[in-house]
Amino acid sequence: MRWAAWRDTARDRVSAFPEFVPAATGARVGGRVLVAGVVLATAAACSTSVAGSPVATEIGPPSGAASAVQSLDDLGESGLLRYKGTLTSASGDPVEFDLAAASGGEVSGSLNVNGKAASVLVVERGTYLKAAAEFWATLSGVGNAENKGTAVADRWVKVPGVLIGVELADVFTPESMSQFLVVDTDKAEDAELPLAERKRTDLAGAKVFRVPLVKGAAYLAETAPHGVLKIELDSVGQSASTTVKKLSTTVADATGDLAKFYQDVAAAAGQLSAPVDVLNTVQESGHTFEGCDAAKCSIVVSFTNGTKAAVRVSVRGNWQGDSAPLGACEALAGPVAPGQAGSATCTLSSQEWVQFFAKANSVPGNHPYSVEWSTVVLAEAPDLTKVTALSKAAPADAKAKLTEGSHYVFAIGYGGKKVWKYGVTGKHWTDRADRQLAVCMGATRSVCRVDLVTATGDAGSAYGLLKQLVDAYRAAGGECPAGQWAGCAR
Repeated sequence: MRWAAWRDTARDRVSAFPEFVPAATGARVGGRVLVAGVVLATAAACSTSVAGSPVATEIGPPSGAASAVQSLDDLGESGLLRYKGTLTSASGDPVEFDLAAASGGEVSGSLNVNGKAASVLVVERGTYLKAAAEFWATLSGVGNAENKGTAVADRWVKVPGVLIGVELADVFTPESMSQFLVVDTDKAEDAELPLAERKRTDLAGAKVFRVPLVKGAAYLAETAPHGVLKIELDSVGQSASTTVKKLSTTVADATGDLAKFYQDVAAAAGQLSAPVDVLNTVQESGHTFEGCDAAKCSIVVSFTNGTKAAVRVSVRGNWQGDSAPLGACEALAGPVAPGQAGSATCTLSSQEWVQFFAKANSVPGNHPYSVEWSTVVLAEAPDLTKVTALSKAAPADAKAKLTEGSHYVFAIGYGGKKVWKYGVTGKHWTDRADRQLAVCMGATRSVCRVDLVTATGDAGSAYGLLKQLVDAYRAAGGECPAGQWAGCAR
């Protein structure tokens, strides 16, 4: 049997990590234990005997700072978070948001920039917005915005984070957000006091604990496991061009809804087959009407690709005749090489056109018709392989007891076979799980251990299993594990 030990002089604890330990759950692959007490060891080369006598030590509750760090770890392990709040973009625009952000980087919801609303979808690190013309006309990052607003209105547009002054995935995904939340113990005089002994504050009519952060504050629920309810940050971001200021948002775990979230995202992402590239344009060189007869009418738009890459081009037209709408047309052209000329033929063949043409040829007088069109460059459609697979992912099999994958499902147990919490994290799961053992021990006043349930290759399967484990625990005992935040709706 192989052991390693360390001593925490503040509490005089020893942590022992045996190679094999009896499981705290029925699905252990490997485990670690946190043991309270003092060990005086002088081990011979081939002896497992331990000299001295064990000395009992009282297990105290975790400090407020330790509990706060635990709450932030819980947030980072969430499969899906919901946010509602405000921020100031790096461009200086006031932004309201209502978003759901998954651990895999997908985001969906809505933004309101400068008082104008837009739907948002983040897939495969690409940010896509869909909004009315007025949204684009007021967006400070869009050049020639007034003219482009009409061209891209009500279409999905691929936008770089710098355009809207925020990279949504860099801020709102659970792991990203948790990395910005650093507890500042220097600002809290009672940091070492257990949360139960600390002063409460009011938040929307509820009693909460306000925890100072290096760049703001987090508000934790009064009852265990003290989940994060609200976040305030002075600034947050990973680059100067997308660092937002004055972020204030409510937070709610929605891990239990992750499967439906991916199904909804996959359905919405199916509309991204031809997103607009708002940053690039082609130069129109002329237009003509062609083939206008009893069945149809076309407008041919000519243009030159002045960009440095081959582009696909979309031409959309809205037609009118005798001041009444006749319908719309759309034509795609390309790819057109850099510096080359191209054209697109946009043809209307609606029933309204057929009726208008018949009227124009049977009723005396003038019967004018017109078309208002826009010419835009299209971005590449995102690869939906991953999000489609996630929308169909089945929960991982706990009985498989796999030890390799991209996502690891673990359990922290105490007092024999009791479970304090289940968690999901990445390849360095042991580091993240082990650092939670001390809080588990303080909260339960018992020896705590970590067990790997299984590993899997995607987030959907991992969080699907976590939901099964939490639901089964609640069905058996009437409530979630005491330390459970992710996947436990309270």
